[in-house]
Amino acid sequence: MADKLEFASDAWFEALKALLPKYAAGAGPGLDLSLCEVFTGVPTHLDQHGDGVIAWHCRIKGDQVEFIHAETDDCDYKTVIDYQTVLPLARFVVTPDTRAEYEALGAAAAASGKVKRTGDPSRIPPSFYNMHNDLAVRTL
Repeated sequence: MADKLEFASDAWFEALKALLPKYAAGAGPGLDLSLCEVFTGVPTHLDQHGDGVIAWHCRIKGDQVEFIHAETDDCDYKTVIDYQTVLPLARFVVTPDTRAEYEALGAAAAASGKVKRTGDPSRIPPSFYNMHNDLAVRTL
């Protein structure tokens, strides 16, 4: 079993970056997608910029994946979410049997006002959903 990684740590981001090309390839050569996630209220030891925010985005065109540690509004789908709110979601392994529970957690987060999503989630290829689980099993 792979090592456990603290959510949004440098090691966690390295694992995410390593998975992106695999799942981009699984989506097919025509993939053209950009995603952004912003985590607010991050713990001090992860807060490299002193503003309580960790952000990343990626741009994928075919088999080319660019990963940037920064926020952008120029993307197909963006999520801004409080760190403590995202933790249970980041650790949750989604299966057909647990999907409803996962969606309820997401709905509760949205209702709390601690998550904001913009863009079109239908742009995310189904092949990417297993990437979430690959990280979830490793996330502390």
